[in-house]
Amino acid sequence: MTRYLKKNENNISVVIPTLNNRSQFLNEALNSIKNQTYKPLEVIIVNNGNSDLELNDFSFTIKKFKIKYKSGVSKARNFGASHASSEFIAFLDDDDLWPSEYLSVMKNYIEQQKPDCLIASLSKLKDGKISDYKNIDGVINKDIILTENPGITGSSVVVRKKIFFRVGGYNTKLITGEDKSLILEFINNNSNIIIVPETKAIHREHYKDIRLSNVENMAKGVILFYKEYSSQMNTVQKLDNLYKIKKYNWAVKKTFINGVNYLFFLAYFFLKNILKKLLSKKIN
Repeated sequence: MTRYLKKNENNISVVIPTLNNRSQFLNEALNSIKNQTYKPLEVIIVNNGNSDLELNDFSFTIKKFKIKYKSGVSKARNFGASHASSEFIAFLDDDDLWPSEYLSVMKNYIEQQKPDCLIASLSKLKDGKISDYKNIDGVINKDIILTENPGITGSSVVVRKKIFFRVGGYNTKLITGEDKSLILEFINNNSNIIIVPETKAIHREHYKDIRLSNVENMAKGVILFYKEYSSQMNTVQKLDNLYKIKKYNWAVKKTFINGVNYLFFLAYFFLKNILKKLLSKKIN
């Protein structure tokens, strides 16, 4: 039986950023909200595209806003969050989906553990098939965030609104990595972060670069992330990030210098993993 949130409960608003009118994807995302066993108080769609939205009719409250063309996903999410009426905000990308129990599971964790941030696992939608993608195992910590992305995307995160704005919301300086950057700021704020393994957001994988995550943008993104957070990194974390930078530089432009740099850091990464395995065996 569908249960609707009441005004006096820990309400959840949903914020969906969208760029240009990807009506088929957006309506599928909205339909996955319609099918939730626990309904959000409202859905806020922030369009930073240059065309109007074409939406189907839905029974829940939808607030539509249009901001400057190509403002970026971070600005769109922050803008949407600023117009949210609820104590908690769930973000959903316009081409991703949620299983029907997603908000219900999140709501149960909110009531039981009083978190500031909740992170679900991820499934992948490709060729019409849903499969496991990335699962966050156990706790999330600063070292994991600074060196890798264990499976954090906008569609798998629910935040407490007042803490979201206390940490500055999504980092608008970044073109990639803004999702894990947000979690890093929650960690720096000593917030209560909960991993939710019982449900998974469904990340849609595209053949073409509909998202920003093409190789050139990934190269720029890892450099911007390193510049923004290198002051919080130890030596090993810096080397791990430099390895990623050199890898993407080589992928973008296969010059001799880029190749030499990439091989050097590839050797570092290989030796590091060998030492890590040896130490692990010694401890066990």
